[in-house]
Amino acid sequence: MKKIIALAVAAAVSVPAMADLTIGGSARYQIDNGNTNDNVSTNRVLLSVSGKSTAESGLYVAAGATLQIAANDGANNAVTDGNNNITIGNAMANVALGHTETAGVYSKGADQFRVGTTPQERVQGREDGLVVLNVTAVEGLTAQLSGNVDNSATRIVLGYNFGGFGLSAGIDNADAGVGEDAVQIKATASLGDIAIALSHADQDSGDWTNLNASYMGLGVAVEDQNGDQAVYGSYGIANAGGLEGLTVTVGAGSADSADSKYGVRLDYAF
Repeated sequence: MKKIIALAVAAAVSVPAMADLTIGGSARYQIDNGNTNDNVSTNRVLLSVSGKSTAESGLYVAAGATLQIAANDGANNAVTDGNNNITIGNAMANVALGHTETAGVYSKGADQFRVGTTPQERVQGREDGLVVLNVTAVEGLTAQLSGNVDNSATRIVLGYNFGGFGLSAGIDNADAGVGEDAVQIKATASLGDIAIALSHADQDSGDWTNLNASYMGLGVAVEDQNGDQAVYGSYGIANAGGLEGLTVTVGAGSADSADSKYGVRLDYAF
C-alpha cells in the first residue's frame, strides 16, 4: 500500500516539476504620523504563485497570481493585488491576458513617505479584461500596446535604453467615463551607483513633474503637483541585522498643501 501511495505522489509532483514553479510572498508593516498628530500603522501580506513552461522552440506559457491579505478596521480582507493572468510568447514578443499591469512611465521614485496629490502612473491601470502586447524584437527598444475587451481605451508605451541612459513615453486614449487621456514622458540615467529619473505627466486631471535620484539605498524626490511643491525621501537598509529578506526603511516627506509625514517601514520577502 505504501508503494502505491509513493507512486501516486511521485506521479502527482512529476507534472508540475516539468515547469518552473515559484511560490513566495512578502509582508510589510509601516508606522508614521499619517499627516496628522496621531501615529498610523498599516500592514499587509502578499502571497504569490507563478509558473512557466518553455518549449525547445523558445515558445513559453506563464501564469501567476498575487493575493493581498490586509487588516482593515479590525477585519481581515483578501483581495487580488498583482497580476492574475496568463502570458504566451517568446523572447521577442508576448501577449498577456487578464488582470494585468501595464508598463509605467511617470516615476515617483522611492515614494513610501510621499504626500500630496497623486498622478496615475498607469492611467490604464491593472484591470480585468486587459490584452497587452509586449514587443522586444529590437535590442534596447521596448514597445507595449494594451487595450481592454470591455471598452475602447488604449495605451501605447515606447522605451529605448542605450548604455546608462533611457527614454520612454506613454500615450493613453481613454474610453468615455473610463480613465483619462494622458501623455507621459521619462528620461533616466545611471552613473555608477547613482540613478536619476526625470518624468512628466500631462493628464486630464492635471500636470505633474518629478525629479528623483537614488544612491546606495538613499532615495530623494522633488515633485511639482499641479503647482504644489513636494519633497520626500527615504533610506533603506537591505538584509537588516544580517537577516536575509528583511528591509528597514526610514523616511519623511512634505508638501505645500499637506502636513509633513515621517516614519519607518519594515518589509520582509520570503
